[in-house]
Amino acid sequence: MSLKTPKLEIEILPRESDGSWQVAAPISSVRIGETSRDLVKRRQAVDYLRCLTVYVGKTEKECKKWLDKNRTLVVKLGIPYEVGSS
Repeated sequence: MSLKTPKLEIEILPRESDGSWQVAAPISSVRIGETSRDLVKRRQAVDYLRCLTVYVGKTEKECKKWLDKNRTLVVKLGIPYEVGSS
């Protein structure tokens, strides 16, 4: 078992429906409000990563530029919420 945090897989993908491009990343369910932080603290729920589109642009270049500017925020959203052991 590895104790290392897996590398965050952020992808820039074409959208077939309209020819645009999207930035997709794994996002913490707690950090987007889908799972209750209090329930995770009480160990009645767990946080999980969910792959979501975080940006849609007209071109791949536009998506890369957006990601360069917002990478820190996207990485932060991808960190699972953890409760310290007591």
